[in-house]
Amino acid sequence: MTIKRIFVVSAVTLLLASCNVQTVDETKPIAVADTFFTALKSGNDKAALNLFSPEFKAAEKDWPRLLANLQQKYGPVTSADLQDASLAAKDDDPCYMLTYAIKRNSLASTESLFICSKGNVSPWLVVGHNLTRLDTNQSIAAGMLPVEASIKVP
Repeated sequence: MTIKRIFVVSAVTLLLASCNVQTVDETKPIAVADTFFTALKSGNDKAALNLFSPEFKAAEKDWPRLLANLQQKYGPVTSADLQDASLAAKDDDPCYMLTYAIKRNSLASTESLFICSKGNVSPWLVVGHNLTRLDTNQSIAAGMLPVEASIKVP
């Protein structure tokens, strides 16, 4: 092994050792989303709302009424199929953006839940919710949702 190769291997090893790598188990946020949609399937809006973070509830006072109106007008959720799961972050906290294909008696939609945990140890809670009707493509969102950013590299 050449001196240059030894130096590169040593530098990479030191760099990797200095990184604070954290593993995040996606089963916990998916379980929260499953519990949320199961509550909506059984018509239990209050149980579904209990899965939202205190910050969400404080900022989005009309969201409980919106969910109740959806349930009343279009019926309960009849199916919720996970379409996509993306790891994200809010400050230093781990989060997942989970996107579901949702069917109600007379409405189909795509719903995304942004679910986070403080320090990967506290309960996972919904901090953002986005709903898009498939028939009209109307969308409504509340809480904190991640925004994709791109950077052009010359």
